[in-house]
Amino acid sequence: MAIIFRYYDPNVIKFSKEMKMPNEFSGIERRLDELNERLARLEPLKEKERSEFDVDPYLRDIVERNLEVAAQCCIDLCHRIIVLEDARKPTDYYEAILMMGELGVLPTDFARHLAPLAGFRNVLIYEYLGIDWGHVYKNLLALNDLVVFADYIRRWLSQKARAE
Repeated sequence: MAIIFRYYDPNVIKFSKEMKMPNEFSGIERRLDELNERLARLEPLKEKERSEFDVDPYLRDIVERNLEVAAQCCIDLCHRIIVLEDARKPTDYYEAILMMGELGVLPTDFARHLAPLAGFRNVLIYEYLGIDWGHVYKNLLALNDLVVFADYIRRWLSQKARAE
């Protein structure tokens, strides 16, 4: 059983070995752990100036890869919750994030705000020859959206744990 925590907030919901989670939730826990890891790697990089980001290809590589994996974790979490909630299958990643609002996992406005993350993830994966580094840097500075997303997923998971 993984212990899930927000990488910088000691007051967040924690899951302990005493809290028995059904096996179907283990994929959610693992993805939250991975998302936490990626956010922890990215957090100190938010302090870098844009000029430093523009001239350092290694810094850009680190940010790009960690944002890509973080975005994929979010999308995977959405899909896993959709399955567990026995909801209809979304047509694409964007809709999967929007469905979190429909299912009450995320506030609807926040789901709409976060849904473009799906397109950003696709750009990082498929348009690697023409990445807009300004857009990548902007997403680095908006890490809090992913932290908030993870918090909502933890709340949903905690509610499911109490219901079991």
